[in-house]
Amino acid sequence: MLNKIALLSTLLFFIFGANVFAHSHLEDSTPKNGEIVTESLTAITLTFETAIEPTSSFTLMDEKNAFIPLSEVSINGDQLIANVEDNLTNGAYTINWKIIGEDGHPLEGDIPFTVQLPDNAAPPEQSETEPPASDVTTAETISAGDTETVMKDQAAEVTEAASEEPKMMNYVLPAIIGLIIVLGFGCYWLIFRRKQV
Repeated sequence: MLNKIALLSTLLFFIFGANVFAHSHLEDSTPKNGEIVTESLTAITLTFETAIEPTSSFTLMDEKNAFIPLSEVSINGDQLIANVEDNLTNGAYTINWKIIGEDGHPLEGDIPFTVQLPDNAAPPEQSETEPPASDVTTAETISAGDTETVMKDQAAEVTEAASEEPKMMNYVLPAIIGLIIVLGFGCYWLIFRRKQV
């Protein structure tokens, strides 16, 4: 009897475990998680491990949690694609994605990245009332350098936190399912043994 219970619990663990790992996790993205983008970003592409449902979507937010407009959002099999309407200025950004895989399970995640365009490629931000770039003082230049360093540190911290979360989920969920199965069969075996006694 114990052999049958062990065999059945093992089979159920592999069935449920295969179902958990069949979820459509993010496989690749443009830009990548934690990437420092040094060229003008015109489109965002997310590639998943399996095909995704038409209701899947994502948003783009800047470091102040303001939404950046996207256009022509489309789904092509396992890819989620959208065009960036406006030129992105230097700073930290986050892609928040929510999808439903072909197995019907909803999943979501974040992709932080940083835009750091060279001075000659950065979109114009100077208004008519501001002094020319040649009038910028040495103190302001140093301050801009400090700000850039802080932004890099923040992007690195966000990337590290985002990369740890999916790793934890990949191990916790199968372990919980396996524990429930083992406890269930353990209770069943105790009740069956009492009936025989």
